[in-house]
Parts: sequence; structure tokens; C-alpha cells
Amino acid sequence: MTESQQSHRKDEHLSLGVHSWRQQPQIIGATFDDVRWVPNALPELTVQDVNTSTVMLNHRFSWPFYIEAMTGGSQKTTQINQQLAEVALETDLAMAVGSQSIAIKEPDKRESFKIVRKTHQDGFLIANLGANHNIINVRNAIDMIDANAIELHLNVAQELTMSEHEGDRSFYWLDNIATIAAKSPVPVIVKEVGFGMSQATFNLLQDTGVAAINVGGANGTNFAKIENRRNQDKLKLNLDNYGFSTVESLLDAKMSQNTLPLIATGGIQKIQDVITSLMLGATLTSSAGYFLHTLVSKGQDALVHTINEWQQNLPLIYALLGAKNTSELQSREFITSTTIDNFIQQRQKK
Repeated sequence: MTESQQSHRKDEHLSLGVHSWRQQPQIIGATFDDVRWVPNALPELTVQDVNTSTVMLNHRFSWPFYIEAMTGGSQKTTQINQQLAEVALETDLAMAVGSQSIAIKEPDKRESFKIVRKTHQDGFLIANLGANHNIINVRNAIDMIDANAIELHLNVAQELTMSEHEGDRSFYWLDNIATIAAKSPVPVIVKEVGFGMSQATFNLLQDTGVAAINVGGANGTNFAKIENRRNQDKLKLNLDNYGFSTVESLLDAKMSQNTLPLIATGGIQKIQDVITSLMLGATLTSSAGYFLHTLVSKGQDALVHTINEWQQNLPLIYALLGAKNTSELQSREFITSTTIDNFIQQRQKK
């Protein structure tokens, strides 16, 4: 594949990803609206008592959400990454970059990722590579943006919906993940890219030495659909109903007795989704597609306004539920719909 083809593919992913958020996405499984918070009429605290920070990856985050991995690798995506980094700087958020594999293969594409550190000099930045990359590539990706952590993404469904000359067909990743976790100079996160995780996956990751798991649930950006759109008239693999939602993935993590810190990603579009994810066991949450759509369709100021609104409302909801901090919030009660109850009933048998 030529350099121009890879860069063009990155631009296609960006364009189709934004387009998918303009449409009503197909909903898979249980959603955030299937969880209702138990009201607390006597919270016995003030809003000033609330601390919204959370500790994970050897770092204290001011807010329990960040800007998730999106893009990089072309002139257009360089601009997007710079804008996202400027937003992260202005709003005091951490940020992950998109897959850096293109910059590993083509050094001239590194600037599209380096721009993030140049812009957000003191921020918490997360590098990103596929789970098949070796430790040399991992160190290069980390050094490229002076990263504080790295995501190793799991994207089997995406690879299999890509054409054969583009996508992988071999997925022996588990031993490599353990090797990377042992040798990486920064904490390693294992992340799905939009199809969620099951108990079996959580169990397999327990002894790999990774620092955290990002469940990457369905109902956000669907890369199988994006690749099928790119394939146009070529043979397509329909995975429209495949995967677990973010809510279901968090529930399955709890049923697996997972002990690793969790990040919730996938379909998070409002601060209420962040709260529900934390109540279901996540320590951090993140949003990619929704933030990207806001940036591209409404502009940088609109994205800053959205994030500021989330940050203003977050302590209010903590106070509403009688939680002084994220740890207390995770112990607050909720009730679930019959959709979730049915899911739990079936999955508890596993």
C-alpha cells in the first residue's frame, strides 16, 4: 500500500465516522437509558464538598472522562488532532490519539501525532497501536508523543470487514499483550474499538499485567460499517448486530469478577452516560465519535462549550446522588430495565 493510499484511508475513516454520527445509529443491546438512578432526597452534603477527580494509571485525573482516540496520519487529520489537543488543553482533559501504525510505517506522518504533544505540553496523553505490534514499535509510538500511557487496540471485527489486502487475518495477540505490558515504559491499556468485551476476554486479560481495560462497547462509532462503506461494491461482511454495548460490557466485567480498572467507551454522548458508566464499575470514561462530530459539524468553540457544560453539571449530579467523590458514586444504587435483567440472567450462567 502506498503512502497516499494509507493517508486516504485515514481521511475516509474520519469522513465516514462523522457521517455515521449524523445518522441515527443502530442500537445494540442495553443502553445507558436502561439504567435508572435511585433518587436521594437527603444527600447531606454541599456541591462544594464534591471532588470529581479520579485516580488511574498512576495519575490523578481532574475529571472522570477524556477525549478518546480518533485519528492521525494525514494532513487533514493533523489539523483535527491539533484542534482536539487545543480543546483538551483548554478544558484540562486527557487525550488519546488514533492508531499510530501509519506513522511507524511512514515516518513523515509522525507530525500528525506529534502536534498533540506540541499543543498540550503538560497534558496526559495516551499513545495507540494495535495489539499485534512489537515492543520496538510500542516504544516508538510512546516516544512520538511523549505518552503517559498506551492503548493496545483489539479490532478483530474491523480487520475482518476490511478487504483482504488491507485487513489482518491472524489474531494471536494474548502473549504479545503480556510481553508489551512487561516491557512498556508506561502503563498499558487494552481497548476494544466498538464491539465490547465479554467475561471470557476479561478473564484472559487478568494475568497479562496490563494496567487497565477499555471495554470499547457498541453503540458508538461502528468500524465494521465504516469498512463496509469503504468496500462499496466489494464482498461485505455484515456485523450490524454483533457485539456487546458499553453497559453490557461493564455488567459482564462485574460478573467475571474482573479486578482490573475499567474505562468505559462507546456511545457516550452526555454527562448522564458518564455517571451511569461510573456507577456500573468504570473508573474513567471517554468519548470519541460524539466529540468528533461536535468538532467537525459545529466547531471548536462548540466542543469546548459541550465539555464545559459536562464539567459544570458533573458535581451537581454527584451532589444529587449524595456522592462526595467517584468512589462513593460507584456505590450508589440503580435499577435496571427488563432488557438488562434478561442479559444478566443469561450471562450469569456462564
